[in-house]
Formats: sequence, structure tokens, C-alpha cells
Amino acid sequence: MRDQAQELICLLKESAVTKTLRKAAFSGVRSAEQPVTRVGVRPVELRGQWMLQFTSQTATQQFHQNLGVEEAAEELSRLATKVFRNAHITTDLAVYEGRFSRKGKCFLRKEELAPTVTAAVAATPVSHNRSRNYLIPEGVPCPFLIQTGVMTKEGAVKASHARKFGQINRFLEFINDIVEQLPADQTLNIVDFGCGKSYLTFATHYLFTTLLKRDCSIIGLDRRPDVVQTCSKIVDELSLTNLKFSVGDISGYMPEGSVDLVISLHACDTATDDALAQAVRWNSKVILAVPCCQHELNEHLTASALSPLTTYGLVKERFASLATDSMRASLLTAVGYQTQILEFIDMEHTPKNLLIRSVRKSDRSPSDVSARAIMDVSRMRSQLGVTPMALERRLAEFGLLSSTTTSGEAVDAPPKLAEGESQQQGAMLS
Repeated sequence: MRDQAQELICLLKESAVTKTLRKAAFSGVRSAEQPVTRVGVRPVELRGQWMLQFTSQTATQQFHQNLGVEEAAEELSRLATKVFRNAHITTDLAVYEGRFSRKGKCFLRKEELAPTVTAAVAATPVSHNRSRNYLIPEGVPCPFLIQTGVMTKEGAVKASHARKFGQINRFLEFINDIVEQLPADQTLNIVDFGCGKSYLTFATHYLFTTLLKRDCSIIGLDRRPDVVQTCSKIVDELSLTNLKFSVGDISGYMPEGSVDLVISLHACDTATDDALAQAVRWNSKVILAVPCCQHELNEHLTASALSPLTTYGLVKERFASLATDSMRASLLTAVGYQTQILEFIDMEHTPKNLLIRSVRKSDRSPSDVSARAIMDVSRMRSQLGVTPMALERRLAEFGLLSSTTTSGEAVDAPPKLAEGESQQQGAMLS
């Protein structure tokens, strides 16, 4: 007859192999010299493969490791029998509590789940379980989220910051989706314009350094000295490396080297255009922008054939925002980016936020793709009765568009890219 320690080991290994493990938590270190104080385990689906993610927590840091079935089974056994005294395990069928006494005796308690709960848990695919698949899961302490007040020290998300927690994870998903488009053999250089309180700047640093184990150097810029001072203090308190905040604006900053990722979140009105133009000028591999307060076009729209779209203030404002972002996306397509317009977070949280995600393509595409994108913008401006908007003007000033007009006429020549770059057909999705 197996003792309870053997039962615990078999339970852990079998739940990993049969993919019935839903979550596990190990605590109560056996040795005071053990730096890891807690390990949380949850299933994840990476590139179509079912794996278990192990999140190890020290006093100041957090580490993630994704293991396949066989490796995960052995690691679960090691954690339960050699590192920790307590194990809390949830499978499709039951919840288990395992505990080792100081003399080494194991006590294992089982509580079966109600049939309705069992069916619901078992029927929910890992890839469709939004809360379990967060890149930063709830319930696992995350240093920068604790420091910025989103989480408690125990890893619980504060009710007042639940929306911010969802926004952070959604943003990281957008980055994680295009990681393969970034250079894999060098330190990634990232610039965040108008970083503000920097929830997402810290999150980006956490994604690359902790979750993806990538070398990156991030600079966060903001015009407000007090904000920069607060963020720099958090960097010092968490001993974060290669993350720096500085007082500055979009137009006055020049990077020391190449730039791989440019982030611009809620830069007001034409500040978004300045950020996009600078990113294109630097040949940034990826651009992520969440525009805000698109006043420029709204102020120039007059009563026209588009009435009643331009008659009612609220409708006019929203139409102007959508039209502005559509033209921005087409202009980025014109200068060699594959561009998408995506919903930043669920509509129930905030209906305004759209994210422009652009990835520079290196392979050549027909020049008429760029010319057509410019033509689309020119025709829209003609219909609206407006002259070139800020982004079009900035790109022309930098020599990234061959020509612009002030009357909405079609542009004859296709745009040119920065030296050494090629053109690629962009796909604008909504």
C-alpha cells in the first residue's frame, strides 16, 4: 500500500501527463537558505503545445519557466518532496492539500469538486481561459505591480485597479504576438514616448527580461519631472537594470543607436503623429501607438456632404478620431509597415482606445502598394475638404514621402523609405 507521500508524487505526475492539472502552489520552504519562497504552477498553451508554467517568487524578484509534460512532472515531484512542505493542487476532478511535517511525514487531504464545477473546469480549454492565460497571472505576486499599487503583497489584484490589470496584460499580448519580428541576436532598444506613470513601461521591461529572458534597454520619456522622479525611484527600489526614465519630449530626443520598438500611449493629439514620424525616421522594427484626443481633423471639419456625421458634436468627434487613425494607418503602410488597428482593451472598459500596431517588413513589395495607400489618404482628405494632417506633413519633412499636396490631389510618385530599407505591402485590419 502506497503511503501518502507516494500518492502525492503520483498525483502530481499523473495530472501533468494527463493534462488535468489546473493549478498548483508550493510554499513553506524546507530550508531557510532556500531563496525561492513560493512557486505557482498553471497550464499554458504556447505555439499549440500544452505546457506548465512555473512562477518562482523570491523576496524581490519573480522568475518564469515553461516546461513540457515530462519535465514538468519531474519538477512538480521535486518541489513537493525536496523544496517545500506544503502543496495546494487543483485538478479537473478535485482539490488536494499536501503537507509534510518536520519529521517528514506526509498528510494528504482530498476534496472532490461538485459535478457541475468539474464539468465546467474540464470543458474550458486552456487557450480560452482568459484569467489563466494572462501573461502576468492574478494570484502570483509581481514586484512592479505591487510597487505601483495594482497588486497586494500576496498577489491579489486590488479592486480599484482591476481594469488597469486587464489593460496591462492585454498590452503585453500585443507585444508578445510580434516578438518574432524583433531581432533575436542582440539587445533590444525600446523607446516609450510620454510614458506617464509607466505601468506599461514597467510591464514591457518585465515581459522581455523576466518572461521572455531577453536583453533589452528601455528609455521612458515624459515632460513632467515629478513623474520621471517617481518612476526612477521605483527602478531603484526594485533594482531594475537597463530601464531608465528621463525628462524629454518626442521631437527633441535622439537615440544613441538603432531603435527596435517605439511605444506611444495616449500622446495627445498631434503628439502621436510626432511619435509615429520619429519611429519611421529611425526605422523602428515595430511601432505601438494608442492615439488620444485627436483634435486636429475635428477642428477642420465643416458641414459637408458627410452631414449629419459632422452636425452632432459627439458623432463628429468620434468620426474625426476614426478617420485620423485610418489615415495614419495608411500612411504607415505607405512607408513600408504592415499595419493593424486593434481594440486595446474590451469595449466594456473604455470604448475609445484603439491601438495602431505596425511592423516594418524587409522584403520588397510592388511600389504601387505605397502609391495606392497615399492615394487613399489623398482622396479621403479631398472628400473631407482638408489639407494634409500632421503625420503626412512630418513624413514629408523627413523625406519619407516623395510629395504631399495641400489641396487633396492625388500623389503621382510613390513614397520612398529611409536608406537601406525596402517597401512592403501593409495590411490594415479592423
